[in-house]
Amino acid sequence: MTEPEDAGVWFAVPPGYASLPLENIPETIEITGKLLGELGTPQLRESGDFVLEALRTFLRTLADRRAVYCGVGRHRSAINDQLISSSLVVTLLEFPDESNPRLVLANLLEAKADADDVGQPDLVDLVNGPAMFFERTVMMPAPAIPGQHVLAEGVESPVWQLEAFVPSPQGDKLATIEVSTSFAEHGPQYRAMLVAMASGVVFEEPVDSDPLAALLG
Repeated sequence: MTEPEDAGVWFAVPPGYASLPLENIPETIEITGKLLGELGTPQLRESGDFVLEALRTFLRTLADRRAVYCGVGRHRSAINDQLISSSLVVTLLEFPDESNPRLVLANLLEAKADADDVGQPDLVDLVNGPAMFFERTVMMPAPAIPGQHVLAEGVESPVWQLEAFVPSPQGDKLATIEVSTSFAEHGPQYRAMLVAMASGVVFEEPVDSDPLAALLG
């Protein structure tokens, strides 16, 4: 059971994910840079500065967005046993007043519609209360990494994303879990994992975490 310090939310991280730091980011980047310089292949060393700067920006952005967990995963595809990667991010918002959790989700869905956020929403009842899932595939710029195959300017690649929104019983907190993968055709296999993870989210410290961890198999 993951317990981010002072976060006020508890959840189990699925197997196969390695956490990335959301604190002491400069120190972590510096250490990683030294390791790349000493142990990395020539190709990795050539692209090291680009990758490290991208990672630094990514982690800082997540920290600013109230992320309480960020992880990178490697799994075997259920389709063809291909090794695929994904990112997993958990954020927490806190509201000044209590509210009906279903109203929190309704307001969120309305806000997505107003923002022209296109995707497939699903409102469901989990064992821990109501939740909303939002699935989509978006086109994102493909990065031109030094030392790698040069891509034409403006080239985009599909990225599959699934978000789970879990409000607290009092409606004063909202946990968001997002899994993303550039292996878009394999994305749907993460659905069951995210549903299980969302089903285990709680906003009070559990007395016994085993039953919640068991939800993830």
